[in-house]
Amino acid sequence: MKKMLSRRQMLQEAATGFGAVALGAILAQDRAQAAGEGARERFYDLRPKQPHFPAKAKNVIFIYIGGGPSTIDMWDPKPGLLKYDGKPAPFEIKGRALNGSQQIMASPWPFTRSAQTGRNVSNLLPHFQKVVDRVTFVRSMTTDRIDHSTAQFTFVTGRGFTGFPSLGSWVGYALGTENQNLPAFIALGEGATIGARAHSSAWLPPLFNGTSMRADAGAPIYNIQRPENINVNQQAKLLDMIKQLDREQKAPYPLDQDLESRIANYELAARMQLEALKVADLSSESDATKALYQLDEKGSGGFSKQCLLARRLVESGVRFVQIYGGGGWDTHNNIEGQLPGLCHYIDRGMSALITDLEQRGLFEDTLLVCSGEFGRLPTIEAKNSKPGRDHNPYGFSLWMTGAGVKTGFDYGDTDELGYACLPEYKLGHSDIHATVQHLLGIDYKRNTYPYEGRDESLVGINPARVVKEILS
Repeated sequence: MKKMLSRRQMLQEAATGFGAVALGAILAQDRAQAAGEGARERFYDLRPKQPHFPAKAKNVIFIYIGGGPSTIDMWDPKPGLLKYDGKPAPFEIKGRALNGSQQIMASPWPFTRSAQTGRNVSNLLPHFQKVVDRVTFVRSMTTDRIDHSTAQFTFVTGRGFTGFPSLGSWVGYALGTENQNLPAFIALGEGATIGARAHSSAWLPPLFNGTSMRADAGAPIYNIQRPENINVNQQAKLLDMIKQLDREQKAPYPLDQDLESRIANYELAARMQLEALKVADLSSESDATKALYQLDEKGSGGFSKQCLLARRLVESGVRFVQIYGGGGWDTHNNIEGQLPGLCHYIDRGMSALITDLEQRGLFEDTLLVCSGEFGRLPTIEAKNSKPGRDHNPYGFSLWMTGAGVKTGFDYGDTDELGYACLPEYKLGHSDIHATVQHLLGIDYKRNTYPYEGRDESLVGINPARVVKEILS
């Protein structure tokens, strides 16, 4: 028989339950507040910090090709594409569109085999062909996101949505930087669908945000130059006054981390006025270096300048430099007309950077990574006179070289058409994040920051491992 309860009886008998809910909410608030206070009680700066264990790399240059470069047309050729060219795929190819095309398209460009490792690189990349034996390819990359913005957030921040710090910010937070007159994290160029959020520090202290910079000796950073109507002495007095006002404002709010970061950024900006102008002045480079990069070459000189500036930045002690590979890589249509120019844009610069790092003795200290957020499918997207390729998150390639990485090595593979990675080699963005941090001497599980009541990290709760197979 059912027992009927009055409202008074129900409240009396459930009091313990309601109390537990209320108590849980209060404790959760206390934990969140304690975590927030713990974060505020730390004082952050860019001074060099000791890694968790001996590092193989001191600096990172990350070439990020936002838009989804077609790696099967660039540096991961598949003979199966020739076999099935113009025919239906021998198995289902899944794209973003329902009932998408199943017609295979071979790469329109020939490939050339390297002398030492025998790996093939497209003739669209003649300069990269000369240095490909120095790099390691990871040929079994995947992502769980199929659209640009979410995939880009995933690859640079570890999450498929906005609001989390980027890889460079986490590195600067963990290690600081060797040059106190420049930021720990600098971003060069443009090309990410998500814009400046690709190098944002999000809720990490603003001191670790990526600073946008240009290869322009006159104005490498917006508003960095002293106004013409103010002389050096006047500026010094103004900065001293601002510093005094900031300190007075800080006195009653000693735990205000935003204010502390703002003060540090003002002081860093003043120091950068000389250092940033100096490092961005490429005219001081030797004729041989200028010839290597071909800075004035049509269609590629802009990116080459960014690559040379990246070398100068890590040489000056900047911890993390992110170079964007320009826009236009989203080749849904007319890939045959678009990809040659895109490859020409990055080819000489990234290849010269590898050679330059070696020649200047920086190769053993600098980790160089090059990737997009995903690749392109082996099928045409639509049957028309100028077909392109749709997004492929199931299997694509990236390359790494430099400090702590094997040379001339391949890890993983995709199927015969370059569609999906072989399951036993499957890797994701968090594996790369863990590996990059490991090479810098950072334990990716210990590099955390208290946020909203929990210790957050770049990897978070995602499955991740250090890809030791590619380490030297």
